[in-house]
Amino acid sequence: MVEQQYSPSIPAAVAVAMVKDFGVCITAFLFAAVDSPPVIMGTIYGDTTGRFREGASMRTSRITSVSFIDGYSLFQTVAGSLYVVVSWAPGGGNIYMNRIYH
Repeated sequence: MVEQQYSPSIPAAVAVAMVKDFGVCITAFLFAAVDSPPVIMGTIYGDTTGRFREGASMRTSRITSVSFIDGYSLFQTVAGSLYVVVSWAPGGGNIYMNRIYH
């Protein structure tokens, strides 16, 4: 088995999450995320759509649901993307995500 090599610019916590099997297709990983209903903002890594470069700041489309797997928060968007939040921005993340989903 060949170990995947990640750019040194990818935070170690993101690299760890990238090799985890979440059992679903992940669109990308967010680092230093901020919960700003109805969206999530953060630094994106591993974008499978090719829309964002590594380390770019981004804002998701409207969040429709959230789930939790092994300590990670997974956010589904109205556009069908699924983002893994690897870390929350200091003082900016709402770990309790006081959201209402319809």
